[in-house]
Amino acid sequence: MKVLYAIQSTGNGHISRAKELIPFMSRRFQFDVIISGPKPKLDLGYPIKKNLKGLTLFYNKKGGIDWIKTLFKNNLLLFFLDIINLRVKDYDLVINDFEPISAWSCKLKRVPCFGISNQLSLLKKGIPKPKKKFKFTIRFLKFFAPVKIGYGLHYQKFSEKIYHPIIRSKVKKLITSEGKGIVVYLPAYNEKSILEITNKLPHMQWHIFSRNISHKKAIGSSHLYPIHEDVFLELLSGADGVIASGGFTTTAESLFLNKPLLVIPMKGHIEQIYNAVSLDSMGVKVLERFSLKQLDEIKSWLNYPKRIKINFENDSGKLIDQIAIDFIKMKLDQDLITKTI
Repeated sequence: MKVLYAIQSTGNGHISRAKELIPFMSRRFQFDVIISGPKPKLDLGYPIKKNLKGLTLFYNKKGGIDWIKTLFKNNLLLFFLDIINLRVKDYDLVINDFEPISAWSCKLKRVPCFGISNQLSLLKKGIPKPKKKFKFTIRFLKFFAPVKIGYGLHYQKFSEKIYHPIIRSKVKKLITSEGKGIVVYLPAYNEKSILEITNKLPHMQWHIFSRNISHKKAIGSSHLYPIHEDVFLELLSGADGVIASGGFTTTAESLFLNKPLLVIPMKGHIEQIYNAVSLDSMGVKVLERFSLKQLDEIKSWLNYPKRIKINFENDSGKLIDQIAIDFIKMKLDQDLITKTI
């Protein structure tokens, strides 16, 4: 059985998850890997057959998605050509982590495509939903990377085919402590916006990670770092708390390590808004934005940090096994229909 594993490289979560799933896939399948999106900051640890440009989301300075920039900065002609040219028919199955090129190529060429992502959990019944309706955006999620069978990942198993977060082995091995300060990872905010807050709270040590930083530097009690997995995990293990966007991987790993968590979902980012609603229902502190207007609430969170006790099952092997089972069932059903005809 030959499989293509297609991964979206926006953010670090998809790559982090792939690193954990690949060893389990190696036991079941012969497979190639392709990536679409920006060049990943993390090393996948497995040969990448193709790195496609794909579609990239761009953000404004206030934490929201810049839809105009997203539209004009992406090469849509190249995107459509990649859909046509991708040789998905060379494979029995495509396993897709919210990657649009392979998903649409499979749909056009009638190749089975199974999806794994947090985004897919938002389409399942029982998920806590925001008061504001996002019907168009939910349809967009289905449209962005269409799959035949979807396996959702979420903090809680609200319904069938929802699995717990895939926690990195490196994170599981961490020995946790306290006293190193607050880790901040807000990729949609620039450093100036973040420092406006942290400079008002100089009694606390701040460790701010940013894609825009090329080398470590310190401004008072605020320490700025480029994205580096080992440095991030070292500081995360000893953090007194974590301030993060509503991205799935960082929030899930912070919960796994029992760290106090403050979440600021990206404005207009449907996945993060849904994640924030779920986290809020679990008792996590959620703010709409990270600005001076929220300074008192940030101080309150620092003074009265709340730890959420949660136990994530190790679902990696179960998930890959279920994909193999579902594929076999699908093939048997197709063979039965063919014989009947």
